[in-house]
Amino acid sequence: MVRMSRLALLLTSGVFLGAADSAPPDVVASRGNLQVTAGEMRDALSLLDPGQRDQLLHNQQALIGFVQDRLLRQVLLAEARDANWDKNPAVTARMNDSRDTVLVQTWLTSRVQLDPAYPSEAELATAYDANKARFEVPKQYHIAQIAILVPAKAPKDVEDEAKRKAKDARAQVTKPKADFAAVARQVSQDRASAERGGDFGWLREDQITPAVRAVLPGLAENAVSEPVRGPDAWHVVKLLGTKAPSVLPLEQVKGGLVNAMRQARTQQLAKAYVDELLHKEPGRIEDAGLAEKLSAAQ
Repeated sequence: MVRMSRLALLLTSGVFLGAADSAPPDVVASRGNLQVTAGEMRDALSLLDPGQRDQLLHNQQALIGFVQDRLLRQVLLAEARDANWDKNPAVTARMNDSRDTVLVQTWLTSRVQLDPAYPSEAELATAYDANKARFEVPKQYHIAQIAILVPAKAPKDVEDEAKRKAKDARAQVTKPKADFAAVARQVSQDRASAERGGDFGWLREDQITPAVRAVLPGLAENAVSEPVRGPDAWHVVKLLGTKAPSVLPLEQVKGGLVNAMRQARTQQLAKAYVDELLHKEPGRIEDAGLAEKLSAAQ
């Protein structure tokens, strides 16, 4: 069971758990006199696709980012209104056009009756088979590294010293019974990975620096590479494991595939609805001299 954060609970239920530091209980973000309440954020969340909403509510960092974006919008709105920017005729025209677009889109969606059971398991399986290329996962490597940082085009003495340190590090980790993780914690200058004993976990090959990626196929499992010059460091890499290219199973991609299929079907039904409207009464466009008539108003 996923444990929801206090912020997520506040947004979903409106129940405040515990005392806030200084803000009123319902306030989830503030800047100066501007405040964003849990109620406002629940309204914003209600406009999202259910899948997106669920992902946000169970990912604290993503949820914080969503609230920060809403607070920033409030800040910019206040600036714009203070400057009477909403009274600018060109801006007003665009606002009205956006409002009409939302009205049309939501009305059209209300006219579409999508079967709640769509897609069926058979339709889902067919779509999965037809789109397997989208679900391919490239070769993956589990690697650990020791990095000696050095910028591109560094002076020769700096470059030579960094390379020497990388060679020394490799010499340490290739000794009998050497502990690569311990050496990485002590020597590696990439502190984020050093704290994990140099362990980067599993990475797709397209996520790995090209210079490092080039040496991996030639390494046996648990082997350590010679120092490799990357864009901003010398790397000593240990290969911990390899996964062959694969295709994500249907169960793993089912949620996203269902959403995509339902969106596509909704668009098809909406197009059919519009086509039927035009079939009943196509309308008439006075196309003679149309460009001249429209450009004359500029």
